[in-house]
Amino acid sequence: MGLVTLENDIVWFRCTVCGERQSKSKFGRQFDVHAQCEECGRYFRADSANENAQYFTKLHVACPSCGALTVGTVHLTKHKWWTYGEVRDGKEPHFGYPLYFQGSFGGKLIWAVNREHLQYMIDYLEADLREKPSGAKKGQADHMPTFMKLAKNRTGIVKVLRKMQVG
Repeated sequence: MGLVTLENDIVWFRCTVCGERQSKSKFGRQFDVHAQCEECGRYFRADSANENAQYFTKLHVACPSCGALTVGTVHLTKHKWWTYGEVRDGKEPHFGYPLYFQGSFGGKLIWAVNREHLQYMIDYLEADLREKPSGAKKGQADHMPTFMKLAKNRTGIVKVLRKMQVG
């Protein structure tokens, strides 16, 4: 279980259990370091965990074989323009981890990005009158799957959403 956040154009994942962190550049740039270990002589490539790698031509990295610190050259490995990914199949778009709030109804996956999203869906499905936000062409509910908005399914789906809310 963890949190995905955006800080200074870097998307971070932090595990809330062990504290491990992973990052991805907001702009899709990823770097690795090519080096020959000064201790054991092995050639290797290492992914750069340094978020500022783009500003350097050389970095110190640990040899994966012996652990000795070695100077290596920084290389751009991937470059793509940033896209705000969509949640697909209940997985967050940056790292592909499954979302915490998931359930199913009639064999179909139901998910929420966070507690606020979950509460919005419950409020929307329980409302007697569903209105779009003023001045908006489309509201958040326009993106809900049709099976969730059908009158015959609402009670069952709200039950699933409430169960996700509790646990």
